[in-house]
Amino acid sequence: MMTKTRSRPLKGTPLALIEAAERLFGQHGIENVSLRQIRLEACAGNNSAISYHFSDREKLVRAIWQHRLPELDKARRQLLDRIYEQGMQQDAHMVLRALIMPNYDLMDSGGVHRYAAFFRHALRWQQGTAIRNSQLHVTPASSEALALFHALRPDVPPELLEYRLRYGACTFFDMIFERDVAIAAGQSVMSEKAFLAEGIGMLEAICFRPSQV
Repeated sequence: MMTKTRSRPLKGTPLALIEAAERLFGQHGIENVSLRQIRLEACAGNNSAISYHFSDREKLVRAIWQHRLPELDKARRQLLDRIYEQGMQQDAHMVLRALIMPNYDLMDSGGVHRYAAFFRHALRWQQGTAIRNSQLHVTPASSEALALFHALRPDVPPELLEYRLRYGACTFFDMIFERDVAIAAGQSVMSEKAFLAEGIGMLEAICFRPSQV
């Protein structure tokens, strides 16, 4: 089920700052955007708006996740329930869909994957993975999906599996971002069905290859 974000919040509010940061971080990278740019994007007239509400860049990234994670975990729970109902806990494709599709399905009102664009940079940011991992306790469906993911290949060290998932997901989210850019430019792209099959199939190949360690 596709999920679209609500229309833009009131100018200058904390939510406007969060969504402005998500957009700009997704386009340019977390370290390549100034807090002033975010404030202007959110139409916040107060020069200290970000420091007042979030203190610094790291807390702003945390706030983006706090804003998005409940909705993402709800969608992930639905996919997990379907996996259990169909007895597909050992199906790698379905488990990866449970991990990836909630991020993909979260779009803005124009059908652009703003969160996926942000997430690709957040995973690469030095503090990003640690921040996200620290919030797993508030996303039980995510923890459960990761447990199913690890159970698929008990012969591969857990840290190696997570390393593969992290960088494989980054590549997949890069593909999503580039597809959105191509669509906006009026360029032809592969169908969504073919695109998702290619992306998830690629991720499966990256994650579940035999361990060389």
